[in-house]
Formats: sequence, C-alpha cells, structure tokens
Amino acid sequence: MEQSAQTQRTHAACTRRGQRRISEAMLAARAELTTPPPAEPGKWDMLNMLKSLRGVLPVSRGAALTLIIMVEKTSTDAWSALETPFIYAHNTTLMSWTGLSRSSLQRHIRELAEARLLVPQDGRNGQRGRRWQGLEGQTQVGFNLSALRYRWPDFLALSAEQRRIRERISFLRDSIADLNDNVRAGAEQFGLHDVIRQAVAIMQARLRTVQTGTLEGLYREMVALSETVAAHVSGDVSEPQSASVENADFSTQYPSEMGPMGPQSGAHYTDTKNIQTSKKVEQVAATGGNRIEEMRREGPGSTTVRPGEYDRTALRGFKGTSVFYLEICSSLRELCSTGRPSAEELIEAAEYLSGQVGVSCHAWSQACVVLGRLQAAVAVIVMAARLERGAAIRFRDAYFRSLIERGARNTLFLDRSLYALRDSRSREIGMLAEAGYIPPPAAPTSGKKGIWI
Repeated sequence: MEQSAQTQRTHAACTRRGQRRISEAMLAARAELTTPPPAEPGKWDMLNMLKSLRGVLPVSRGAALTLIIMVEKTSTDAWSALETPFIYAHNTTLMSWTGLSRSSLQRHIRELAEARLLVPQDGRNGQRGRRWQGLEGQTQVGFNLSALRYRWPDFLALSAEQRRIRERISFLRDSIADLNDNVRAGAEQFGLHDVIRQAVAIMQARLRTVQTGTLEGLYREMVALSETVAAHVSGDVSEPQSASVENADFSTQYPSEMGPMGPQSGAHYTDTKNIQTSKKVEQVAATGGNRIEEMRREGPGSTTVRPGEYDRTALRGFKGTSVFYLEICSSLRELCSTGRPSAEELIEAAEYLSGQVGVSCHAWSQACVVLGRLQAAVAVIVMAARLERGAAIRFRDAYFRSLIERGARNTLFLDRSLYALRDSRSREIGMLAEAGYIPPPAAPTSGKKGIWI
C-alpha cells in the first residue's frame, strides 16, 4: 500500500502542471542560438515576410498569426544588431493579445517551438514577466524570437518559390482568357452553344482556384474547345443549318404586338414615320400609362430615392484607379512592384503598409471580415495618406478599430475621405506648378488605362 502511494506521488511530480516536454527540434533550436545568425532583418522586414508566408509556413495559420502578433509586440530596437527580441508576457496577456483560449495558445506555442520559429526559456517555476528578466549570467524567462533570424534564408527561398507560383498562376489565367476570346467568337459564329457554356464554366473556375495543377487542367480543356472551334472554321465539321429568322419560342411567350420587348419595358410604338412632327402614340406598357409623363408631373421633390447596392458599402460606389491610390499615398508606391498594380497587388501592399502605420494584424483581420479586403485596404491607404499630410493620430490601432466599428454600423464614408485627399493632391500640384516645378506624371499617358477598383 505504501509502495503504491509512493508510486502515485512520483508520477504526479513528473507530470505536474507547467512541465514542458522538450523535443529534439527544440533542443536543436536552443543550441542554434549560440552560433552567429546568418542575417539580422529588421522588425518590419520580418513582419512583412511572415504575413506574406502566413499560409505556407510549416505551422497552422492560427499558429502563424500568433507568431505575427508576438513579433508586433516587440520593440523595433530589439531587432537591431546585438539585441535579442524577447517576449516576457504571461499567458493571460498573450491570450488577451491573440483572443485565444489557454489550450489553443499552448498548442500554438508547441507548434512554433517544434518548427524552430521560437525558443521557450522556462524558469524555475515557469512564470514569466519583466520581474524575471535575467541580468548578465542569469536565465531569462519567456520566448526567444531570435530563432527567426536563423530561419531567414528559408523564408527568402520560400518567398521566391511563392512568387514563382503566383507568376505561373497569373500566366495560366491570362492564357485561358486569351483562348476564351477566340473560342467565344468562333462558337457564336457557328452557333456552338455547348462550347460557349463550357467556356463560361472554365472562365469562372479559373478564378476560384489557386492550384497550378487545376489551372493546367482548365487550360487543356480550353485548348480542346479551341481545337473544336478551329475544326468548324476549317470546314472539317459540317456547318449547322441556318436557323429561321422567326423565333417561335419568343413569339409564343409574348403577344405579337409586344415583341421583341418584354411586358415590363414600358415602351411605346408609333404608326407614323419619324420624319413627321405629329406622332400617334399607343400605350402598350403593362400599367397602361406613360411612365415618363407621370414622372414629369410628379416633379423633382416627389422622386423616390431607392438605395443602391453601393449605399451599403463604405466606398458608396466610389471608383478609383490604382494610379489614383498611388498618387494620394506615396508610401504605398514603395510597396508596389509596378506603376499600375492590380487590385490584388494593391491589397497586398496595403496589408504590408498596415504594419508600418501601426495597425495590428488582428485589427487587419477583423477589417477584412467586417469591411472586406478591398475596403480594408482603402481604409489603410486613407489612414496612411492622412499621416503623410501631418494628421495627429495618437493611438493608431484604436483609430483603425473605430473605422471598423463605424463600417459595421454603416456610418463609414470612405468616399468623402478620398474626395478630400484628391482635392488636397490637386492643391499640392497647383502649388508646385506656381512655384515653377511641374512634377512628372505618375504613369505614361499611352498604353493601358489604370485598373478600376
């Protein structure tokens, strides 16, 4: 009996709460810290790299987001040479930062440690905090993020691979679109309705996937459709008989006096020539009246304003080209590889810009859910443009979260801010012109127009 109780006490002592299981990968990462790092990137370089590789890191997306938030909470000076980026926060503080439960946080920390993206350094009782910050010769307690410096060459290689995949995806999508133009034109000429439906399905499917294998299969299907149309053009396939001019299906659905327009068109017809001044008008609309005359008699004050689809969005139907956004926000231009980026490239650049202006990754994720990725990017661009013009925003993350809250209540008007920034940009150009300096245009006047987003 005494031996059984002693065995239970020994087992409880070995599995007490707070005891961390050390694996071979964790030991290798800890030993790696004693060697010089291959690179020492800055805080924002590391943040931008982790955000761009969030879905392809050797950990789950949740664990990658936890790591990004931990990097955001470190100071910029901690990533300079001869300094150590370190997290001393308690579990409750980390849970408040990430919004995770204790078990989820522990699981993410375990994933990051196994992937050698951070090194846990536990004290004698497992507690963390600045009061446990070790001096020279003592042990610091917390999470050492210096392991990311040793993964920097792997990050660069992974980023180059992802860039190559994105270029391949863009090439396949453009190739499918180029073939679709010829296929649709030939299929409409010969009345190949099945080919047209298949081409439409392929064009829709190409935008719903980012897998190169799937896109290559769609490209082969489009090539087969192109060969089918080419066979009809060359005369190898007998052309279908010309259809009758009269459309029997349409004539049975509508009365003869209303074709080819539907019953809701509200159109009228005349029985005299257009060159004559007097016309006899027959009311054939479904309501039996002339809608235009009724609207004129009502006057401008009685016009009913119906909310459009853009009234529910923060942009309120505002359309601006990518060149327009690059003109009002100069810091955004540094993050774009081309002078006319696409909408997706502009959103990715705005995501990188959000970290530079003080917006946390958690706030950016919330904005994408509440506002959508495009409107979240525009909100970041507006905020950055205001900061460039000397606006005082003290708590920037809280300011951005207030924009999200206003967007959820449908009281956010980004179009007004964009109009104001456009006018401010026009005044700046006018002042430069008066001073005798005319700035060069942001993009060449010839070629393709800017992309509307």
